[in-house]
Amino acid sequence: MRVGLLLGGGGTVGIAWETGVLAGLQDACGFHPGDSAVIIGTSAGSSVGAEMALGKDPHTTIDFDGEAAKVLRGLAIPDRENGPFAEILKLLMSTDERTPEWAARVGDLALQAETSISEDQFVESFLRTLGTDDWPDVDFRATSVNCSTGRRQVWSADHGIALSRAVASSCAIPGFFPTISFEGQRYFDSARGKNYHAEIVDGLELDAAIFVGPKIPVPGLEAMIRRDMDAVAEAGVRVHTILGSEKLDASGVNLMDSTQRKFGFDVGMEDGATHAAAVADILS
Repeated sequence: MRVGLLLGGGGTVGIAWETGVLAGLQDACGFHPGDSAVIIGTSAGSSVGAEMALGKDPHTTIDFDGEAAKVLRGLAIPDRENGPFAEILKLLMSTDERTPEWAARVGDLALQAETSISEDQFVESFLRTLGTDDWPDVDFRATSVNCSTGRRQVWSADHGIALSRAVASSCAIPGFFPTISFEGQRYFDSARGKNYHAEIVDGLELDAAIFVGPKIPVPGLEAMIRRDMDAVAEAGVRVHTILGSEKLDASGVNLMDSTQRKFGFDVGMEDGATHAAAVADILS
């Protein structure tokens, strides 16, 4: 059976939660993420997806107090009241349609923003986490957005970009982290367009797809994810969607708070176990 693993955004807590979900699924129904025919990672999901594609065990990939966690804890919070990040937040919380033009406006502000970590430091943090810049044998793809055009970029081994740089570009939250350069262009984490998973998996002849990603408090985002998964299903793929549970939502955790990664992982483990029967069903 050809299975697609689709991993959404969610900040540093989202990385931990998604990893926990995958660990819970592995324990409860024997789903091994690295056995997927394709893994598509968006933002936080690109970090999780790269590790799963490299064949790592979701139980052991999160180093709660390691080097990467220390880097995140040392970052200054951008100014939410003035400057580019404040403008970015207004756009993110607006109900404007997430067109390429909209994303390019955010990209322009991201290019203007000063961040407390440099591009090289940000890319290096992913290289330390992944342990390699070699692309995995599993078909792994990391999604990002071109700052100038606002159009989606889907990185794969065919593009010649280092794995850590591709993942960093997917995780480069505008105004919070630096934009990432490759071959004269710069990339960042923004809206990828309507039904982008459906467009990426078109032609891959998948039998089933599992989406994992916490709900993010951005207007219309959850509805957009559900429409995207409906479009994947309409192509004849059996789909199961795992969004953040009530426990994660009720906690009010800031998804960028690295001190809450252990909590996120533990909730993810519970959520994975909860969804295991449904996942086993679509994989049968």
